[in-house]
Amino acid sequence: MFKQILAATDGSDNSYEAVRLACELAKNSPGSKVNVVTAFHALTPAEMIEMTQELPEEFRQVVHAGYTAEQHLDGAKQIAAEVGIKASFTDIADDPSDAIIEAAESLDADLIVMGSRGARIGKRIFHGSVSNRVLHHAPCSVLVIKSDT
Repeated sequence: MFKQILAATDGSDNSYEAVRLACELAKNSPGSKVNVVTAFHALTPAEMIEMTQELPEEFRQVVHAGYTAEQHLDGAKQIAAEVGIKASFTDIADDPSDAIIEAAESLDADLIVMGSRGARIGKRIFHGSVSNRVLHHAPCSVLVIKSDT
């Protein structure tokens, strides 16, 4: 049914559930491929220092998002292995919603699977709702995993 499935992760529980669902869909659909993407805002070292000094501790994760991209993908790799499928994994230094939309376009994705409320409040204040933006601008269908909260 879906040949190219793009799963987006930001390391949140919802995004990992999206990865798991994308892998399960691919496992049950012969010939399907899963592509996992994590994206983050890239900042210059000077911007990182300046922002780190000005932000409260709970918002510093926003500044250092690039350092956690590898961890996000490691969690997704573990999920793909548990489900028993091969997937590709990419981290992109770009606005998350733009990165997801552009990745879906370049892969000619049939489906994007992502979480609805992965970002902490600080990220949402600074960057807006990624899932909302992807829903409105994606070149394909989007399946959003809702949170319990």
